Amino acid sequence: MNEYLLFLRGGDGRIEDMTEEQRNEHMQRWGAYMGKLSETGNLVGGQPLQREGIVLSSNGADKGVVESKAGEAIGGWLHFKANDYDHAVELAKDCPIFEHDGNIEIREIMEM
Repeated sequence: MNEYLLFLRGGDGRIEDMTEEQRNEHMQRWGAYMGKLSETGNLVGGQPLQREGIVLSSNGADKGVVESKAGEAIGGWLHFKANDYDHAVELAKDCPIFEHDGNIEIREIMEM
């Protein structure tokens, strides 16, 4: 199996507008999704990320909310094992991030 890193973007701001009950239901869907991936042996790891971070470049370091040029922050990551890109896409399709117009960038991890 190949390994893939999935960058979860967008969708995180809407959780602030949810009621506590809606947040709990949403988090239960995340738990079920992650549990299913774990049970099938496809999940290697994953975590949410803080919106604040540091962007380091040759010009120095800028601290603040880290967003892409499209204005979407990477809200978390998942590390998958999958047969190929099609399999990784299939595994990602049920991700709860899509409930709030988020998106996922899937990148294969290169062997060194």
